[in-house]
Amino acid sequence: MNQTLAIKIMAILALAQGAFGLLRAYGWVRIGADLFRQGLLILPIVGTMAVLRGMFIAGVAFLYFLFFCGALLGSRWAWTVCLTAVVINLLLVLSALVQGAPLMQTLAWSAIPAALLIYFFSQTGGRTVKGT
Repeated sequence: MNQTLAIKIMAILALAQGAFGLLRAYGWVRIGADLFRQGLLILPIVGTMAVLRGMFIAGVAFLYFLFFCGALLGSRWAWTVCLTAVVINLLLVLSALVQGAPLMQTLAWSAIPAALLIYFFSQTGGRTVKGT
C-alpha cells in the first residue's frame, strides 16, 4: 500500500474517532448538567464529575483532530500526538470495561485506536514515524 494513502486512511480514521469522541463527550456533559440541577449535595457532585469526564473525552477527541491535521501536513510530531490519544483512549475503554460496560460497546470504542496502534508499530508505520 502506498505510504501516503495509508497515512490518509489513518488520518481519516482518527478524524472519525475524534468526531465520535465529541459526540460521546457531549452526552457526558448533558448527563452531568441534568444531574447538576437536581438534588442538594450528592447529585450536583456526581454531575460535576460527569461533566469533567466529558471534558476529558473532548480533550482526547481534540488530540485525534490534531493528529488529523498534523498527519495531512506531514508533521513528525503528529505521531506522538496520535500515540498519546490512542493510549489514553484505550485506557478509558479498559476503565469502562472494568466498570461493567458492554463488551460490544468497548470493542467498538477500541477498534479505531487499535488500528492506529497496529499501523504505528507496523513496518510501514515505523518508516513513516522515522521520516524515511
